Amino acid sequence: MSQEVMTQSQLATLAREKEDLAVDGLIVRHTAAVRLTHWLVAIFFFLSLFTGFVIFTPFFAGWASVFGGGPMVRTLHPWFALGFTIAILYLYRYWKMKMKKEAGDEEWKDNFGPYIRYESELQNVGKYNAGQKIYFWAVFWGAIAFLASGIVMWFPTVFPYFLRTISYWLHEITFVAFVIGIIYHIYMSTTAMPGTFRAMTRGTVTKDWAKWHHPRWYREVTGEKK
Repeated sequence: MSQEVMTQSQLATLAREKEDLAVDGLIVRHTAAVRLTHWLVAIFFFLSLFTGFVIFTPFFAGWASVFGGGPMVRTLHPWFALGFTIAILYLYRYWKMKMKKEAGDEEWKDNFGPYIRYESELQNVGKYNAGQKIYFWAVFWGAIAFLASGIVMWFPTVFPYFLRTISYWLHEITFVAFVIGIIYHIYMSTTAMPGTFRAMTRGTVTKDWAKWHHPRWYREVTGEKK
């Protein structure tokens, strides 16, 4: 028991600063900095989402009291959104080179149906599959769209009417896309793929999880040929 506790303690320490390390039956997938930033993205996103709902439709007007009333909601919303964008930019700095297209992406796309049903075993998918890359870039460009349109809406008297109109439409379309995307993201990281969520809490995944979902990354980290 003491040996097991020591191993977990050492692993937690390793996961703070290093990744792509295999220790016993686990692999370190994300450092503490990446995980912290991910949760900052999530927190600022939901704060922006809930305040945005209040502004978007009177149906959620009752939520305004949670944030101190309607005027406070309008004050807080752009600052929450700015925090979201800054956190996204940090993840972009860390992940931009890791999210490039590679050969294993096509294998994932071609076998997505059987793979998601656990009927087809992949071979060449790296640390991030094509779906994760598409989602990352969608979130990044969505954040840019939010920022650009949000600035126009934040300072409406500075910009011409046609630009304000375009910004309102862009902001609302991006908003709807993000709501759909976050539902998909939560589903895929929990129910659809058990064992994924711990990568963003503990920083580790099991070797069996890595071998099934990211086989090439698993081989690279462990040194195993199969």
